[in-house]
Amino acid sequence: MLSYQLLKNHAGILLIGDYTSLRWLHTVVHDINERSPLIKDREGLFLNLAYDVRKAYERQCEILQPPPDHEEMGIRYGVQALWPVILLQQRMLRVSLAYLEHTAKTQAGGSQGGFRSAWR
Repeated sequence: MLSYQLLKNHAGILLIGDYTSLRWLHTVVHDINERSPLIKDREGLFLNLAYDVRKAYERQCEILQPPPDHEEMGIRYGVQALWPVILLQQRMLRVSLAYLEHTAKTQAGGSQGGFRSAWR
């Protein structure tokens, strides 16, 4: 499952997820980037989301240990995103899905529950 925390001074969000959720998001972003009729620059801003997410699950960004009272959560990984960038990427994702054939699993963010708050 993906979640988020506000950054210092509310400049953006820290997108947080476990390895499986971030891998799924990476796959979905690449798929949409290739198939979307709306995305003209295939190496542009939208694909940066996949790059950032990949860096997170490769442990090159923030690593968040589970809270002491919820150790069953496991290790989670986070990547920072500023509001203008993440809002544009999110909008490109949602609008592109309107034009593409996809499954409910794609919109739900995988098999672990879906995107929370940051994507709705």
